[in-house]
Amino acid sequence: MEDRTSEQFVEVDLSGARFHNVLFSGVKISDAWLSDVDISGMVQGLTINGVDVTDYVDAELDRRHPERRLLTPVDADGVRVAWGTIEDLSAVTLERARALPAAALDEAVDGEWSFLETLRHLVYATDRWFTGPVLGDPDPFHRLGRPNDPVDEIPAGLLDLDARPTLDEVLVARRGRMDRVAAHVRAIDDDELEREVTSPNGGQVTVLRCLHVVLREEWWHDQYANRDLAVLEAR
Repeated sequence: MEDRTSEQFVEVDLSGARFHNVLFSGVKISDAWLSDVDISGMVQGLTINGVDVTDYVDAELDRRHPERRLLTPVDADGVRVAWGTIEDLSAVTLERARALPAAALDEAVDGEWSFLETLRHLVYATDRWFTGPVLGDPDPFHRLGRPNDPVDEIPAGLLDLDARPTLDEVLVARRGRMDRVAAHVRAIDDDELEREVTSPNGGQVTVLRCLHVVLREEWWHDQYANRDLAVLEAR
């Protein structure tokens, strides 16, 4: 990630600008004109004209998507319900995607990942936060996994980033990862949720924390996928 921390932008016209995969921690925007601005991402502590709107945004998302309330479980039974919710959402989205021509599933919308790339990213996210830390697999990454950009921190040869797999090929990897999560979740208990493992970001985290990340990744990318599938259907 390019380091432009603490830079100042004064008297700059950013109309039509696009910011993707950026970190805005501690950013202050003042005396600005925000019109037709669209923000998506992990929002924590967003204040607009002196009003913290973070809780409002979360509450509105929960109102529109009641299943979100299930995706931060605190016990084993809650984890099982949450994962079942993800399985149901994924199945509906996949059925929607299959109704499109195969070529459309490899087509990017507005510079975002294609549907196939989204599924590949979920393979990678599951490996990074579950297959490795929770299952302790010494070789956790499937070659078709797709990490976030930039990918310069990924060891050469670990992932086949230039692969152009079919939907069925991606689904073999995807289903395999989902089945491993499902099997673990079926047998999980509260003690296992509190077990500490090595975080992909360094340090120690609980198994529950790892599962929260996987659940969040699944839900958000299901939202992104359906947003883009709607555009492809309209075409």
